[in-house]
Amino acid sequence: MASTAILFALGALVLYGGWAVAAGVATRSLSPINAVLLSYVASLVIVGSYVLASRQPISGSRMDVGFALLSGGFLAVATISFYTGLNHGNMAIVSAIAALYFIIPAVVGVLYFDAQLSTTNVAGLGLAVVAVALVAS
Repeated sequence: MASTAILFALGALVLYGGWAVAAGVATRSLSPINAVLLSYVASLVIVGSYVLASRQPISGSRMDVGFALLSGGFLAVATISFYTGLNHGNMAIVSAIAALYFIIPAVVGVLYFDAQLSTTNVAGLGLAVVAVALVAS
């Protein structure tokens, strides 16, 4: 099961990388907000087609549906921020800084969900920050 998760994570890594590069190219002549709008139209077509093909109705608790909607709101505003950053700066730097987003769920996990971070985990988070600082300098 872990190997399947890793395979999907690697797929996400490659696809997120492609997304960042395509977004950087798109913002050369499109405004960030128009580039985001077009990317979300493509996303809705793909996800909507997948949902229809898989025939999975939306079901879950109100709280979980609310968090899914909140997640989409965060993603939309983050995407606008990311595309605007790309429009004003270097793709490598903006992407590297934005890629540190994983620090937020790690901290929230420890503070609110009783997740445990080992010394190695903390060192890894610290080294990621150092790596991004080096890329951005």
